Amino acid sequence: MHARIIDDVIKPTLVGLASERRPYQGFLYAGLMIGDDGVPKVLEYNCRCGDPETQPIMVRLRSDLAEACIALLDGHGGEVELDWDDRVALGVVIASRGYPSSYEKGHRIEGLSQSGNEGTYVFHAGTSLSNGAVVNVGGRVLCVVGLGDTIGKAQTTAYTRVKEISFDGAFYRHDIGYRAIAREII
Repeated sequence: MHARIIDDVIKPTLVGLASERRPYQGFLYAGLMIGDDGVPKVLEYNCRCGDPETQPIMVRLRSDLAEACIALLDGHGGEVELDWDDRVALGVVIASRGYPSSYEKGHRIEGLSQSGNEGTYVFHAGTSLSNGAVVNVGGRVLCVVGLGDTIGKAQTTAYTRVKEISFDGAFYRHDIGYRAIAREII
């Protein structure tokens, strides 16, 4: 599937941009849906690293990101070999009650201090400091990423950490990764 996405989505996108004299250098994330027919369909493109879709990918990067960016800016991007952690990364967004519409703000977030849960990362998105406490100020508040040797292990790691974090009105999806785990088992 990875090769198919590169060949059928990413490369044609870059060729199309270049043909329009808009050569692209930088981050390009394709948000995809893959149906039962196995055909990847593009929902969106993002070109920044702050999205919850990007955060699980970035925790797998072992290479020096700054060096890679500088090489790209200097015109040597084709020479950069990125080193990736082979483990699976899975991210779960913790959101505020009411999101994506009007959402509540200002609730103190508990459980952010590093737990004994190895292989997890917590990315802040809709948080702020208020009177020495971290509070929610956005709809998508945190993205908890878990690493594991399999999708199932990454999922367990992420959800174990998610359950350690709380604030009034916090909610999250409970089904992240289940389809991929089903494919992994087959």
